[in-house]
Amino acid sequence: MTGPQQLILAIIIAFVIAFIITMVVLNSHVKKMLSSNSRLVDNQNALLEQNKRQERDKTELKKRINALEEALKCQAGGEVAQLREQTREYRENIELTADMSDDDLMTWIDQKMDETRLYTDNNLTLKTMANALGLTQRRLGSLFKNNPKYGSLGDYLNEKRVLLACKLLREKPNWTIEAIGTEAGFGSRRTFQMEMKHRFGITPLQYRQGMETSAYQETPQTSD
Repeated sequence: MTGPQQLILAIIIAFVIAFIITMVVLNSHVKKMLSSNSRLVDNQNALLEQNKRQERDKTELKKRINALEEALKCQAGGEVAQLREQTREYRENIELTADMSDDDLMTWIDQKMDETRLYTDNNLTLKTMANALGLTQRRLGSLFKNNPKYGSLGDYLNEKRVLLACKLLREKPNWTIEAIGTEAGFGSRRTFQMEMKHRFGITPLQYRQGMETSAYQETPQTSD
């Protein structure tokens, strides 16, 4: 092979090698571009899915907010209606009791207390009771202060609690003494026992044990 032929062959070989290298490089770049495009597509899909979730969350949040607002409106409306009803009852009570004698007022209070069982609230005060009945604190306090049977509001409330406790002792034989005392409005078993002993001369347990023989009557003893 002559010199020129060798030169041409070398040029051809060099061209082929350069072409192969170029194709390999181009193929590598294409793969990188395809991989990059694939990642971009994946990222775009992830962003789209994230946006969809955010939209769903926003929609769900709006629904919850709307439901909460409706519930608040209903609650507010119910509270307003309740306040109006209480106001109406207060006005009626004030008008009804304005000209009552002390005896008539005491009878009326007894009926209201039996209906509502306000006395079962161990934290009941003169103020809260007066507000509940639509009376002034002055008149309510004066009524019990001048009452020959009760020396104070507390004395009256404890008698109502004792009478309810006696009823529960009869009707709830499976209830404990503590449960009955709490249900009747006493703050502790000791207070319940003391009031029961003071008014009936016996303890709650003795009252329960003596019910079958009817040995004890549900008539509180007159306080000295």
